[in-house]
Amino acid sequence: MTKRYWNITLEEMMEAGVHFGHGTRKWNPRMAPYISTKRKGIHILNLTRTARFLSEACDLVFDAASKGKQFLIVGTKNKAADLIARAATRARCHYVNKKWLGGMLTNWYTTETRLHKFRSLRTEQKTGRIHSLPKKDTAILKRQLSHLETYLGGIKYMTGLPDIVIIVDQQEEYTALRECITLGIPTICLIDTNCDPNLADISIPANDDAIASIRLILNKLGNMNILLCSINTLKRLYEISSVEVGQHLYWQLGGFQVHAQVLITSWVVIAILLVSAILVVRNPQTIPTFGQNFFEYVLEFIRDVSKTQIGEEYGPWVPFVGTMFLFIFVSNWSGALLPWKIIQLPHGELAAPTNDINTTVALALLTSVAYFYAGLSKKGLAYFGKYIQPTPILLPINILEDFTKPLSLSFRLFGNILADELVVVVLVSLVPLVVPIPVMFLGLFTSGIQALIFATLAAAYIGESMEGHH
Repeated sequence: MTKRYWNITLEEMMEAGVHFGHGTRKWNPRMAPYISTKRKGIHILNLTRTARFLSEACDLVFDAASKGKQFLIVGTKNKAADLIARAATRARCHYVNKKWLGGMLTNWYTTETRLHKFRSLRTEQKTGRIHSLPKKDTAILKRQLSHLETYLGGIKYMTGLPDIVIIVDQQEEYTALRECITLGIPTICLIDTNCDPNLADISIPANDDAIASIRLILNKLGNMNILLCSINTLKRLYEISSVEVGQHLYWQLGGFQVHAQVLITSWVVIAILLVSAILVVRNPQTIPTFGQNFFEYVLEFIRDVSKTQIGEEYGPWVPFVGTMFLFIFVSNWSGALLPWKIIQLPHGELAAPTNDINTTVALALLTSVAYFYAGLSKKGLAYFGKYIQPTPILLPINILEDFTKPLSLSFRLFGNILADELVVVVLVSLVPLVVPIPVMFLGLFTSGIQALIFATLAAAYIGESMEGHH
């Protein structure tokens, strides 16, 4: 068993009164090695030895928790019952804090039968079936449930014998300790000056009467299990998240594996754009109708954005900038308005294309390609002259810098969309559904702003490339 440092200080143990033992008349001679002195008729425990054995117990608990072992805390003193329950619940351990029923471990079959009965009664109570019975039967079952809750409530989730038992008071829980010894279950036991240190696997010399002392010891032991539970929970969450993120629907097209979810939703967005455009321009009017007028306004808006960012040679780039703007705009709105999740897939679920970072990266890569194409189409190979300044050695670094610069657009767009969705989800979960509706409309507005920002910055990069700035 590996030795570790658990930050156990003598000062905190003295503050908790761990060092106070029983009166000198009530002591077990086998505790002599753990007693340092007498004071006013009371034995004083050697806290150095307490710290040593507590560290060993922490090592045992840590190693056992890392292997997924189950713990049982036993402490039936009335004044410590609530403390035992809180400490065990916090450390995700089973516990017995009322009365130790003889044979609870050695006669596990009977205990398991009682637990099964307890779970059945709890299920009937939750479903309301217990109240549908005659009043007399209902009263009998409620009394049984109350009795089982009192004595088995702390072990209701225990499905087998525990791997390690932590006993708070050896004298009080002697029956439990003997059952553990009979079954060979490792035990960690708090021992006061009237106890036998040879009975438990690890005996921690400590005051087993003071609440502060018991709390300190249980907190030290419980923190080891909490630490491992937290680490294991994070691992499981990481594994779950990796499964969710990686669980997609793929199509095999020739020798290529295609992300089908993005492809399907992208087709839907493209279909919406094409159908809308065809319906509007199918029969153009001299005096524009509402739809035609709207599309002409959108085209004029895109022209203005392109002209402002690119300059007088903006004409050839209007289709590119317009496609970027409309694709992102319609994708974002479709994500907010279309009920994608009602469509069932073998793996994963449908969502707006821009909800997938692969899509936003692809859009940014198109912008990077357009960036270099714009410069090369205007200046030819002379365009690369700016990259060899001040020295040709910097050529690959400068090219890489300009190529990756538009990639920031993808993370900016994806991050904004993700943040916008999180805000709506949090509000919906915290307040009634009616309240976040204005926020959802705000989300539709910000979706348009995101499309505008992406298209504007894409046009700005193209204009920068054509002007030759670096």
